[in-house]
Amino acid sequence: MSRTLLLTFAGLILCASQAMADSLKISVIGAGNVGGTLGTLWVKAGHSVMFSSRHPEELADLVKTAGPNARAGSVSDAAAWGDVIVLSVPYKAMPVLSEQLKGKLDGKVVFSTSNPFSDRDADVGRKALDQGVALADQQYLPGVHLVRAFNAIGYASMKSQSGKDKAIPTFADDPQARDLGARLVRDAGFVPVLLPLSRANEGLPGGPAGGVLSEAELKHRLGL
Repeated sequence: MSRTLLLTFAGLILCASQAMADSLKISVIGAGNVGGTLGTLWVKAGHSVMFSSRHPEELADLVKTAGPNARAGSVSDAAAWGDVIVLSVPYKAMPVLSEQLKGKLDGKVVFSTSNPFSDRDADVGRKALDQGVALADQQYLPGVHLVRAFNAIGYASMKSQSGKDKAIPTFADDPQARDLGARLVRDAGFVPVLLPLSRANEGLPGGPAGGVLSEAELKHRLGL
């Protein structure tokens, strides 16, 4: 084998090893339209994804569609397995989920796409909207590194606008959450615009950060 071929082969091995080292284990709790769509985008970006729900046996079609680096598991499996935990559940499920996951997510990055609605989520939703959704998240899941994103974009737009330089407001405070949150937004094919958690309500449906916008449009709308 020539020296050129050897160097090329070595380079390919190095690139493959780097890609493996850079890949994440992403657990998606709540594998509906939003969780399923984002998880599939992340599989295509080279990450390993575990989709989880109360009935993981019903996720076989989603796992097959997502690709060979996808799998299914229980909520408890997902909490233990993932480097990052993505929450995509109806907000009224948060009190029960909080008890189920107590102590299991300490120190992990939790990436929440879950939104409270006053009609659908009753008192749980109304309270979260009143006090601020990020503060409610942190009360339900203490000890995590919280980031919120993809809160005001529908799953159909996630599919159709991925890779088209559309911006996603990404709310986080600490460096670990900001860095990993921004990476997941980029790997899904969007541009992260970083904001503090105190502004997270602006990213809810109907808020000023809602819709499918360019980075310049979003920053203008938010006064950045």
